[in-house]
Amino acid sequence: MEIRNADQNWLAARNLVPRWGLWASGLVNLLVLAITAIALWWIFFSNSGIFKLYTPLLGFSLVIWMLLVIMWHVEFFDFWPFTNRFLAESHPLKKGGIFTTTSLLVYFTLIFGVLFFIIGKYGVTYFNWNSLATYGQLGQDVMSTRETTSWSFICLSVPFLWLTTVLLVGVGKDIWPNDPQPAQGLANWLLMAMLSIPLFLIFFHPHIGSMFYPAQIYTAVPPWWKQIAQTNSAEYGLGILFCTVIVIFISLQLWEGRPWTLVKKQPWRVLFVALGGLALGYALFSFQLYIMDYLWDEAYIGGQNDANFGWRYSHTVTMGNFILVPAIILNLYFGSAFSSMKLWLKGILTTGIAIIAGLVFAWCYYRWAPVVLGVCSGVSHPSENPSAFLVMIIVLLNIQDYFMDRWPGYRVDHTGTEK
Repeated sequence: MEIRNADQNWLAARNLVPRWGLWASGLVNLLVLAITAIALWWIFFSNSGIFKLYTPLLGFSLVIWMLLVIMWHVEFFDFWPFTNRFLAESHPLKKGGIFTTTSLLVYFTLIFGVLFFIIGKYGVTYFNWNSLATYGQLGQDVMSTRETTSWSFICLSVPFLWLTTVLLVGVGKDIWPNDPQPAQGLANWLLMAMLSIPLFLIFFHPHIGSMFYPAQIYTAVPPWWKQIAQTNSAEYGLGILFCTVIVIFISLQLWEGRPWTLVKKQPWRVLFVALGGLALGYALFSFQLYIMDYLWDEAYIGGQNDANFGWRYSHTVTMGNFILVPAIILNLYFGSAFSSMKLWLKGILTTGIAIIAGLVFAWCYYRWAPVVLGVCSGVSHPSENPSAFLVMIIVLLNIQDYFMDRWPGYRVDHTGTEK
């Protein structure tokens, strides 16, 4: 088994080139992505499909944790235990199948093996819907308790996602630069997990405790953000942290990591990413709320659907993802079309394209998704959460890029590439 050092990174070494020319290759990949996304949705998520995982929170929790597992495998562990030779010589379909299967196994082991069956059964009730029904004696049916548990999974994922992003961009390999895998990946993962759990307890656990009647004040303090957000809902913190992740991801895709790459020294870089990212994320979050106030008037306490504070906070995540998906597609499939431009011009132009494409995507989704995907119609329907579909697309884009070298539209040019 290969012991890989930090500087032996397959993603940095590979050279991907279009198979049939830039635009043809990009359009082929876009078509494959669309067909795959719709097919998987109907098989696994749609309520008219086979597995019916879109409840909607169960489906959302599944795809967001799957995204995290993929990020950890690639960025923290550098594909360990697979060797660079395997990565360079294996067919993209073979790699895609193996890595996707291993990611699913890690997901089921972590979320259902540890969180659901162990912690949810013997420790924290809301992490297991069977425990909620058995011990809570709340008269809830299986669907209701499953949504509560799925919401708990989502809440736990958000600080994990935010800190994973901050560490990847702000720290990278700086803490343990010379440690081989898997020691380096495990050290980074444990650091991220150690910091994420307190954030979950502070920003999300109070809301979950307040969801029950009577509120579980002996194990969860009343939501301390209520006076700020006008709601008990943790969707306030979820919106800010997720918008921060979206802003950082867009900067990586369209701005070549600027402004984060401008700061080189630690700890200033990680502080810059964490605080600067939060500032930009909060700006995106607040700007979207201003637009919603303009379109639908102000939300109010007790409001339903689009007049509800919690729904508006979570809808900032949805609209941010509508923009993030085209940004990733633009970079992965058509990025070299803008490579000769100055960075500032490229960033402004591609960001503008991503915003326009995202708004068009959102309009098409709400107009045609009830037919194409079998979801409920309406922007604020309580059984509808487009972020589940959007994050699933991001997962597929990551699989295609990280695991399959952007096959079929792209191929690895081995000229000058170390195997």
